Amino acid sequence: MKKCVMGLALSVSLILSGCSFGSTTEKQLSDALNNMNSAEKQYRSEQSKLVELEKSEQQLFDEVMKLTQEQKEELGKKVSELDELLLERISHLEKEEESMATARKAVEDFNPIIEKAEDAEKKRIEELKKVVSNRYELHSAFVEEYEKLTELQKELYDMLIAEGTELPDLKELVARVNTQNEKVQAAITEFNEATGTVNDKKDELFASLEEAE
Repeated sequence: MKKCVMGLALSVSLILSGCSFGSTTEKQLSDALNNMNSAEKQYRSEQSKLVELEKSEQQLFDEVMKLTQEQKEELGKKVSELDELLLERISHLEKEEESMATARKAVEDFNPIIEKAEDAEKKRIEELKKVVSNRYELHSAFVEEYEKLTELQKELYDMLIAEGTELPDLKELVARVNTQNEKVQAAITEFNEATGTVNDKKDELFASLEEAE
């Protein structure tokens, strides 16, 4: 049977190096980014927990796939454990989403900075705001794909213990889970690349502000 794989890692976070502030604009931007980074603290914590849960769930799923439906008691016990791990993952995902929603509000902190900035600075700050906003939109897209994945995984776990489950049906559902997992992985890649873009734009902006002093 085609193996069902469930692994992910939103591994890239905002990187904020210490700055020697030479202007009010630098200080305001740094404060806004630091507020954003602080608000994402829970997101990073939840991501770490999600990764560990997925490892445990994958290991348990592999064990389940070695059992037969004749081993009903052991099969039922392990599938119940899978359900518990799945619910725990969903709980951590919800907390992660809340953390990112809070952090996203800090994007509005760019507006007064943009209003007061000079033309050359204004454009760069607007560009930074744009890529920051895009990063949060991509995280929302990831959450949407991940939720679809958990729904399919729940369906799969239910099928494992259902009476009269046919192997072709099980294989088909495993394939659907793997296809959705690929979409999740693609969403993760986009998000991580967007985070890299934010960090690059941030570095370019601060370098430009320092040169202008």
